Amino acid sequence: MEPTFTIGEFIKAVASSPNQNCVRVARRDGWTAVWDDKLAGEHADPDATLPGEQLLYFTDEQFDAFQVDLRAGRSEGVYLSTRYDHGDYVFSADVAAQQPVDGVELHFSSAEVEAFRSGVLNGEFERARFG
Repeated sequence: MEPTFTIGEFIKAVASSPNQNCVRVARRDGWTAVWDDKLAGEHADPDATLPGEQLLYFTDEQFDAFQVDLRAGRSEGVYLSTRYDHGDYVFSADVAAQQPVDGVELHFSSAEVEAFRSGVLNGEFERARFG
């Protein structure tokens, strides 16, 4: 079963905006979660537990496979799907059976997605960085 994550466990790519509006990633206990920090609001408590409705869950192996695909130049990797819809990029999971809440979608601007991709390409979301 996937773990719960708190806001403080998530990191964003170095290229991300310093004032939120970022794709964030947390990794623990064999799981990786992807989150949109715009969902936290202005006064987010780092110890607050995030609800499943705000997270995309992947096993570490699935997220690592996604990163390998992205680094190999495949913009549409396995497990983490990205589509362009009405000016936003929408992230969803291709592994619905592992999602605690079905149908979760996270919406990002092109700048947010580019910063996230930069982080993947630079190895910023590797397991070893999460202790």
